[in-house]
Amino acid sequence: MRQHLILTCLLASLSTAASDLSIEGIEWQRDGKNYYRVRFNISWNNSWRNEKNYDAAWIFVKYTAPAYAAAPYRHAKLSATGHRLLQNLQSSCPDPVFEVPADAVGVFIYPSAKYRGPVKWVIELSLDTTVLNDRNFNPGSQLLSVYGIEMVRIPQGPFTAGEADTAAAWRNYSIFASDGNGRPGGLFRIDSETATIAVGKEKGQLYYNAQVPLYHGDQKGVIPAEFPKGFQAFYIMKYETTQGQYADFLNCISSTASNARANFGGKDYYNFRGSIAFENGKYHARSRNRPCNYFSWDDACAYADWAGLRPMTELEFEKACRGPNTPIPREYPWNSNNKDKLLRVVNNNDELVWLNDLKESDLSDSNRDQFGASYYWVMDLAGSLWERCVTIGDSTGRAFRGTHGDGMLAYYGSATNEDWPKGSTETAGFGFKGGGYYEHQMQYGTFNPHGPIGYRNFASWPGGARTNAYGSRFVRNGN
Repeated sequence: MRQHLILTCLLASLSTAASDLSIEGIEWQRDGKNYYRVRFNISWNNSWRNEKNYDAAWIFVKYTAPAYAAAPYRHAKLSATGHRLLQNLQSSCPDPVFEVPADAVGVFIYPSAKYRGPVKWVIELSLDTTVLNDRNFNPGSQLLSVYGIEMVRIPQGPFTAGEADTAAAWRNYSIFASDGNGRPGGLFRIDSETATIAVGKEKGQLYYNAQVPLYHGDQKGVIPAEFPKGFQAFYIMKYETTQGQYADFLNCISSTASNARANFGGKDYYNFRGSIAFENGKYHARSRNRPCNYFSWDDACAYADWAGLRPMTELEFEKACRGPNTPIPREYPWNSNNKDKLLRVVNNNDELVWLNDLKESDLSDSNRDQFGASYYWVMDLAGSLWERCVTIGDSTGRAFRGTHGDGMLAYYGSATNEDWPKGSTETAGFGFKGGGYYEHQMQYGTFNPHGPIGYRNFASWPGGARTNAYGSRFVRNGN
């Protein structure tokens, strides 16, 4: 998968940017006989809500349970109602909406009206009363933590998948509507979440070229109704999982689980942008906002389960990049077919940065090609790390039903969702989209580090191992 990489020389000024969500001042107390409430300050910069979509914080709560050796942390569910804004510390910002999904694993918080700017709220959440029935819950000895991830809402609606350049679509194994003979007959429209999608050569069916099925797919199957297709509304992480987020995860789970999930054991880890280390009994990331590489598929799924999220599919990847726009030839996630204006790079200090003092607060629909931001303002869907996605190209991937993590891992630190693909070697069920940055002073290639949206050269290759250019981000269905 290395192909050709990028040579980066930085002579201009730069600015770093990644998740700056902050949760501080956590307090929790019993409210009467049956309720616990959690209070904290939450803030992040560059929030928005406009006519197209909005960003949000996904918030979830953990507490320790030292008497239960298999998992010294537990996941606290939230009540459906009873959450409050205590103070709005940013006078121009609207009050928040609290969106609790049916499984109550966490809550989405976002501005209630049109807005652009920083968020600073003092929030109070109400825990679900089932926490009181947990035999491990002893309020006199518990420690409680609140975690947050910046997300972007992708609205419900139809979209078009594939590559507009017919020759490039065939050469790069892109999705297309068959002409009746298994050749490109046009782009493929997805206009339903629940309808099945037939895969085959018949006219109008979804199809793709495949020279090596392990890499490109088996050209088989009906894509089931339950497979997440991108039509329904969903939230996607605004940025790739960061090394700081992964260190927080390792510190939260059991010693047995962290032995399996610690990702810094290879001899090249610190030579290729890795910054996590174990010091004084804790995991620390020297560069907290750096995208988390050396992230195996099983590592990624464990993190997603722990955070109450799920893997995304390759169809959702295309929707998050392109939105409702008609594809253009060789289109990148910022909806241009060139990189002439792009100022988002990995610098010689291994940080993912914007050049020339570009600030995320200046992002707009007219300059997304400078920021490398998608139609919906999702960051770094190409140019940083390969995005692992559940594939339509084999039966294991097509069996994915899009279940969400419940916040709890198996004893040895594995995700527990039965429909999620598994494996850190060439097993089945997932692949790669978007392109990845490997190392400095290497040549640009066709899709490294920037891959066009519709290219599927590795969309069915389940290379699950930890390497320097593989990462992941995760999603959750929206209401």
